[in-house]
Amino acid sequence: MQSGHEEWSCNLLDISLKGMLVEPPENLDIDLSKPCGMALFLGEDISIHARVNIIRSSDDNWGLKWLQIDVNSLQHLRRLIELNTNNPAMLMRELSELG
Repeated sequence: MQSGHEEWSCNLLDISLKGMLVEPPENLDIDLSKPCGMALFLGEDISIHARVNIIRSSDDNWGLKWLQIDVNSLQHLRRLIELNTNNPAMLMRELSELG
């Protein structure tokens, strides 16, 4: 993740078409009200890049909501979720909610 001139790594706990749940780094002083940039690397040539808002924070995790995500990243996100879901109907419902 990136905010201002600072970059840091987070552990990904969960991901959906609405956002992500991450384990924040320790001892980080950041303005949680400002959007952040994020990059999730899925392989050598595949990554998801987006702008996110931290909509929920605790000591254990941050809930991130997608603000902006490019078409290629959205396609990678959809494929990632598709490969990891047991319920294709849930994926289609989430896609329809996105518009």
